[in-house]
Amino acid sequence: MTDLFNNTSNDYINPDLAPCAGNADEYTFQFLPGQQVGIVSGSSIVAAMGLGDIQQIVEGWVTQTKILQPGEVTYIQGLTKGISNKLQHFPFDGSVSDPIGADHSLYMTVDISINYYNNFRYYDRTLQAISNPTNGIDIASALNILFSGEGIGVNAVYDASEGLTFTGNNPGYSFDITTLDASVWDSPASFYGVEILAEDTSSAIPAFKYPNGAMLGYVLKVTYPTSTLPENDFIMINHVPDYLEYFEPSTGTGYIRYYQAVDVGQSGVSCNADTMSAADYLDYVQTNNKWEKVGVIRIWLSAVDPADSQVENLITGFYVFNPQVNVVKLDYMTII
Repeated sequence: MTDLFNNTSNDYINPDLAPCAGNADEYTFQFLPGQQVGIVSGSSIVAAMGLGDIQQIVEGWVTQTKILQPGEVTYIQGLTKGISNKLQHFPFDGSVSDPIGADHSLYMTVDISINYYNNFRYYDRTLQAISNPTNGIDIASALNILFSGEGIGVNAVYDASEGLTFTGNNPGYSFDITTLDASVWDSPASFYGVEILAEDTSSAIPAFKYPNGAMLGYVLKVTYPTSTLPENDFIMINHVPDYLEYFEPSTGTGYIRYYQAVDVGQSGVSCNADTMSAADYLDYVQTNNKWEKVGVIRIWLSAVDPADSQVENLITGFYVFNPQVNVVKLDYMTII
């Protein structure tokens, strides 16, 4: 079998342990002068690693200190939501009797179900756009005239072989096309059929890639009371996904699949079956033991996201939970 990861030792299953010299109780991990970290025994530096060559271009940052009471949970959010021009694409599948790959832009009717915002109000509507060959209005123009008249900030583009693509006029403008039917006809009496178009979700670009916020990196430092035992010097963190897929046993045999958006801005129990509130999500994390332990420090730098892309390289916001009986102090820096 080909080694996909180019590991010449092929030790994935039983990797060798790293060498560990001496008694661990005699050594401490420290930040050292000269932009280094290392292992120190008394006044001797046993091992060191230089950090002075680490550089990351940043656009913004936040530094903050929080005191976390026993049993308290706080959310550390990112500095960006990944705002983009939302895009939805609906390709043709050729299911009508006349090949829809031909240019029927002047002989089409499109029925569309769309939800959107206009003047801070939410709408969920079904609309219809009709080409007008007499006036030279193709289906994309008909859709855009319809959107403009209804105050919908979306632009439609038609391609005879690719289908219909809808893009938000401004970054962060949110809309959702849930169903789209295209009828193809010819002047004046020939009717070829109706095609129910399914969205190509692999090409979709959301208006907000990170609804709960994300960051390029962070440094989290935790200070504990000197009276605590070393084994209690930890907090718990959980990075929040924007969408969560999980399975629960059904009343019969098998499991039920759930796929829900996570909204950390909702404090109570959510009334929307498709959305988990902060309370719902934290209950899920606690019940399923999804916490990670962090001791005195955590440093994480990720990679930037390419523009107008589905790729998610950034680090999502995270909850911090103090499970100890004493207060702890959090000092952190988040960057973007």
